[in-house]
Amino acid sequence: MSFSENILQTPVTFLLLMGALFLMIGQTAVLLLPRGEENSRRRTLTAALHFVIGFAVFVFLFDGYDLVHYAQIPRDSVQTGWFPYKLPWPVYAALEIVSAGIILHRLREYKRCRTSTVTSATIRQAVDLLPEGICVSSSKGTPLLVNLKMDALCRALTGERLSDAEQLWEFLEENGENQEGKRLMKTPRGEAWLFARDDLPIDGVIYKRLNAVNVTERYRITEELRAKNAHLQEVRHRMRETSELSAEMFVKQEEAAARTALHNELGQVLLMGRRCLEHPDTTDKATVARMTREMNRILLRERKMPQPESPDGLRQAIDMAGRIGVTVDVKGGPVEEERLRALLAEAIRECAANTVKHAEGDRLWAQITETAAFTSFSLRNNGKPPRGPIDESGGLLSLRRMVEEAGGKMIVQSLPVFSLTIVFLRS
Repeated sequence: MSFSENILQTPVTFLLLMGALFLMIGQTAVLLLPRGEENSRRRTLTAALHFVIGFAVFVFLFDGYDLVHYAQIPRDSVQTGWFPYKLPWPVYAALEIVSAGIILHRLREYKRCRTSTVTSATIRQAVDLLPEGICVSSSKGTPLLVNLKMDALCRALTGERLSDAEQLWEFLEENGENQEGKRLMKTPRGEAWLFARDDLPIDGVIYKRLNAVNVTERYRITEELRAKNAHLQEVRHRMRETSELSAEMFVKQEEAAARTALHNELGQVLLMGRRCLEHPDTTDKATVARMTREMNRILLRERKMPQPESPDGLRQAIDMAGRIGVTVDVKGGPVEEERLRALLAEAIRECAANTVKHAEGDRLWAQITETAAFTSFSLRNNGKPPRGPIDESGGLLSLRRMVEEAGGKMIVQSLPVFSLTIVFLRS
């Protein structure tokens, strides 16, 4: 095989023919690639010229192969003397090599353009990848650009594809929550989306732009804050009611304390009067007369009602018991806590009065016990023992309420003798 042989003489014509066929297929692919790219017209013309040349080479090689292998078939005319048939076969081989290089160069250039050049396809792909919904439409609502997220939101909310942006906005206005001109919507999946629409002027033409932003987390936080604010408002309302009730309860408590003081003083005067009548030789008549006049003035409202006991009410209670003829013997203590001292004073006052009225006695013993676990007061008197269980009323009932409100416990026993025990546990 000589390099000077033409395609009618060389045995490699078939190989050249197959190479031309594959190159023509590659040229066809290159011809279709440049469409839609920058400088597409120039590139299309270049690719078309390359395709025509490759097609001509393929035709001549195919015809030459036909002349060599099917020479016994009669033909009307055979143009074996044409110039393309006289060219040495390396010329065709060189043309195919150059053509293959051009194809590879164009493919490489196309790949580079795809990775470095922004095209309409890349813009559309980027818009579809956005997590927000975007829709650009004409002033009449015809969608011009809709990404996948906006179309999916439209399907989720309305059940239909986005075919009219105006209808979608009307749906949002009717069903969405107004957020300063924007519309808040919740999807069936529980997501919260905020839709906003504005004008988009381009080259003197006004388009409508509709955006959708996922605000699920912010909506959840807002709802939590709203619920907490509602709870705070309720707490505030309850605190106001409690404050008003506390003021009313304070007034009533003061009135009850004043009435208790009046009851105690009146009982003291009556008991002193009784003792004066029964034992005139051992009673200070001047004191009885003075206290009787003071009580009459109180009852006639010529003097204010007596105030509740001072913090040193324990000493006053012991003195009051002495004035009605009851000697109080206190063991243990002293009690430092003012709250407990006041309750002990009230218990001494009540037991001293009951000693005179019911037991006809003149002695009262009070035992104070303080440990790390509790504080207790035990009171008992002399005189006649109770005939049966004691029905708590009046002063005893009031004393029990005071003890229980202070967190203590009161125990009353009637057999074999009267005794009253008050216990306060230490926390």
